[in-house]
Amino acid sequence: MNKSKKTLKGPKKETKKKFNINPKVWIIISSILGFLLIAGILFDQLYKRPLITIDGDKYYLEDLTYYFYGTEQAYDYINQLYGGSYWDMPYDYSSGMTVREYAKAEAINNIIYNEILYREAVANGYTLTQEEEEKINEDIDTILNDSGLSKKFIKRNGFTEEYLKDVLTKVKLAERYKNDIIDSLDIDEEAIKAEINYEDYRQYDIEYFYISTEDTTDNEDDSSSEETNEEKKKAAYQKIADIREKALTAEDWSTLLPEDEKELKYRDTYFLGNSTYYPDEFKEAVMAMDNNEISDILETEDGYYVVRMKNNNSAETYDRTVEEAIEKAEEEAFNEEYNNNILPKHNYVLHEKAIQNLRMGRITLVD
Repeated sequence: MNKSKKTLKGPKKETKKKFNINPKVWIIISSILGFLLIAGILFDQLYKRPLITIDGDKYYLEDLTYYFYGTEQAYDYINQLYGGSYWDMPYDYSSGMTVREYAKAEAINNIIYNEILYREAVANGYTLTQEEEEKINEDIDTILNDSGLSKKFIKRNGFTEEYLKDVLTKVKLAERYKNDIIDSLDIDEEAIKAEINYEDYRQYDIEYFYISTEDTTDNEDDSSSEETNEEKKKAAYQKIADIREKALTAEDWSTLLPEDEKELKYRDTYFLGNSTYYPDEFKEAVMAMDNNEISDILETEDGYYVVRMKNNNSAETYDRTVEEAIEKAEEEAFNEEYNNNILPKHNYVLHEKAIQNLRMGRITLVD
């Protein structure tokens, strides 16, 4: 019996259809994508995004470069002292805020502060005086011609005469308005002054010659070194004794030392009674001197001094301390007035996305 042979067949494979895209289509698609990319870049660069809106008025970067420049310049000076690392140092360890971020917040706050005070000044009828206009014109001339700013920098930041006149006018009127508000506040200057003890800030103005007697030898056990140091001390004493003889009849002590003198030093300075810079025995002797009196040779652990008392009762430090205390009280009182009664009258919006893109240190300082 013939058996037919059966062959088992697997499932049929699907036949994949190939789609051939015309090269012209690829060219069109690529052109469209390229156009969209370029358009997006141009839109991002050319579309002006406001940074701040105050009372409905939008402020763009080009309106605010002067304010940013002032803040950047102040911080960049410190940055250079730190060798370029200051911008990214931590300002607040708890929040992780860097100096760069804090400086930006400070600049934004200053902008809002000044613009709102300017609006208040205008609303209260403030205009520039002739003296203020002349001062602004002088400042503009200095910025454009005598500040060392390059033409490229000035052009890049939009520092035209018109722009600077506008922004400096705002600053001047805001400043005068603020000072007038402070004058109207009830600040008891005499009470502030009474809280500061004069004797704590009594200033002693002196000038002196000094020569060091410190032992610079390395071997403390070497008796010959001790003898050498004693000889140096005797020589130092003789040297300052000689300059004292000349100083007794000289009015201008600053001219007595030769230019090539290395050991004797001349200083014109001052100290307070609670100063820790000078040794106690030095201060005790000097504070007992009368005006114009010249001391004997005073010996301390580190050297010899000859001192002339110029003024044993100067109020300079005391007056400055009182002035700073009054200014602090005025600033605190004004800030309270500003936060409670001035700022609430205005509406402002921070456009965070646009502000976030700003990098302090690179906004105006790139030349």
